Amino acid sequence: MAGDHVFLIDDNEAVRDALALYLQSKSLNVRPFESAVSFLHALDRNSNGGCIVSDVRMPNMSGLELQKALKAQDVRIPLILISGHGDIDMAVRAVKEGAHDFIEKPFPEQRLLSAIESAMRSSERMRDDTQLLQRLRELHKTLTDREREVMNFAVEGYTNKQIALRLGISIRTVEIYRAKAMEKMEAPSFAAFVRMALKLSES
Repeated sequence: MAGDHVFLIDDNEAVRDALALYLQSKSLNVRPFESAVSFLHALDRNSNGGCIVSDVRMPNMSGLELQKALKAQDVRIPLILISGHGDIDMAVRAVKEGAHDFIEKPFPEQRLLSAIESAMRSSERMRDDTQLLQRLRELHKTLTDREREVMNFAVEGYTNKQIALRLGISIRTVEIYRAKAMEKMEAPSFAAFVRMALKLSES
């Protein structure tokens, strides 16, 4: 978390500087931007660490429009929106669209700090999840077509006997394929094997 950035976006220079100074005093790495457009231009698409703190009402591109742009580009960095003109409808809409938090001005500085700490933890979980999924995909590619078939049937709840009947092979052969698939997927148990398959199917 220590190396992650807080991307602070606000067109009001005084507000931007004050918030940046406060967050830096809390040992956070802050990268300030005067607009959502300049942030998107500087964004490393391969990065999914840290969090974004953005004002809602800004010229050219609002915080809500930034949220849509991030979603369209599959950028999975937690977004905290700040608004001095927010209402319940706007907050609900933003959260439903995936915003990590929505804070109305004026707010205690601690309220923002707590939201950032929560977003950073979420970012860390997402990064771990992304790395795990990438690893599962790499392992899944090592399976033969038959091993994938057996894996798919097994996680759908079919018994070895039912799988054998469907594929026209012996129960012992099914057991071998399943054991090989579990070994290649590095699954310590059948329950873990099922969770892996579900994670792959959801991605």
